[in-house]
Amino acid sequence: MSFDTVDDNKKFAGKFNFPYPLLSDPSRAMGLAYGAADDAKSGYAKRIAYLIGPDGKVKNVFAKANTATFAADVLALI
Repeated sequence: MSFDTVDDNKKFAGKFNFPYPLLSDPSRAMGLAYGAADDAKSGYAKRIAYLIGPDGKVKNVFAKANTATFAADVLALI
């Protein structure tokens, strides 16, 4: 999820051929709730990630998600 608009995220996903939609949080409400922003005026979301189980509970927090290893990191936990 980013603070970019739905349209901006759609263009970004298309540019890189992502086979899934990207989530947008231009109001920063979700970013604030999950600690990805310190305040509503933050320019960018912090690169953090949460692994949420089928029960809806947070199973793991990645305080600094590494894009190079993230998929392997998540797969190691599930």
